[in-house]
Parts: sequence; C-alpha cells; structure tokens
Amino acid sequence: MPKRRGNSSKSAHQLHRTLGITYKSAWFLAHRVREAMRAGGLTPPMGGNGGIVEADETYYGKRENRRPSPSRRGRPYIKSGRAADKMPIISLVERGGRVRTFHVAVADKETVRRIVTENVARESRLHTDESRLYFDAHEWIDSHETVKHSAREYARGDVHTKSAEGYFSIFKKGMRGVYQHCREKHVHRYLAEFDFRYNHRVRLGFNDMDRTLEAIRGAEGKRLTYQLPASA
Repeated sequence: MPKRRGNSSKSAHQLHRTLGITYKSAWFLAHRVREAMRAGGLTPPMGGNGGIVEADETYYGKRENRRPSPSRRGRPYIKSGRAADKMPIISLVERGGRVRTFHVAVADKETVRRIVTENVARESRLHTDESRLYFDAHEWIDSHETVKHSAREYARGDVHTKSAEGYFSIFKKGMRGVYQHCREKHVHRYLAEFDFRYNHRVRLGFNDMDRTLEAIRGAEGKRLTYQLPASA
C-alpha cells in the first residue's frame, strides 16, 4: 500500500482506483482541486444593510504544534480538556447565504476581531453565543446580539447561531465519514472544500455544472506543488 500523505482519504483511494493512477498522484490531485475551490482575491464583505452574520468557533482534530500565547491577554479561552489539544476554527455564516471559515493559530479576542472586521460589513447584525471572545464586538460592528447557551437559550426571535453550528456539523461529519484524519498543515484546504460546497449549494441556485465551472475558474493563477523548486 502506498505511504499515506497526511490523511487516510477514501476519496483519494477512489480516485486512485477510478483513474488508474498511483495513490500519491490521486492524493496530490485531490489537494489541487481543493486549492481551486479556495476563495481568493478580493471578496465583498458579508452582511451589510442590516444583514445577519453568525460567528462561532469550534475545535477539531489534533494539533501538531501547540502555540501558547506569551501573555494572558492572548491566551485562548478554552485552556483545558480535550478542546485544548484541538485545532481552533472560526466560521462566519451569512444568514441564508455564504460561509467563510478560518483555521487559526489561537482563538483569542484579537484574532476574532481581525477576522470579523476584515470580512463583515460594519452595518451588519452580528449574532454570537455569550463567548467572551465577542465581549466588545459592539465596538467593531453596529449591532451585536447574543444567545446564552449556558442558560439553554438557543434562539430568541431571529437571534441564534444555528447556521454556524449546522455548518460545523456538516464539516465534522464529512471529515469523519470521508477523510477520517488530516494533518494540521492541510486543514485549510479541507475547509476550502467544505466552504465551496456550502457556498454553491442547490438552495443558492447552483447545480453540478455550475459547481464544476466555478472550480475550474478558481484554478486560475494558483499553484500547488509537491515541494518548492530548487533554486537555480
């Protein structure tokens, strides 16, 4: 059996069998497709004009290189238990629309603030849980509304984070059911794949041909090599 390269992907094995190429080539091809799916360049801000954007974080897999913060201010708020050794992922979901997901080194307030301010229009309604990561979000966004999960409050009117939680459920079930495991250095590409699927779903008016054409267009100007070429 060929040496595994960071995951035990059933889909790479399927490509290997279907295309009659080596597993190594199939694994490489799959990652090139994911890179094509990755959103790049300038993207319009999410929300705006009172639109709702949900922000949430989750922890997945196994961290390979823990990055402890030098001071209390920068430490992640989850410091113990199983989540402490997992990869932190932050997601922004536009209600009824698109998602943008980020694998970050540390899930702290400064990281969350940067991601929100760079990706969400200030004239949006930001919905989160009661996490202290969003304690001063009213300083970066016009409207910040929360639900208190610790008090078993999961929705209050149209205020909730169910879209973000649903996305995380799709991602984790897909990873467990198809790929089982991925190295931390590759997780951003798997997130790009699941973001692409979510952003081109049938509910938003896309079909298989649309998704194929979008992925092909996304390959323009991108390179993914086995290793950096040797310098001349």
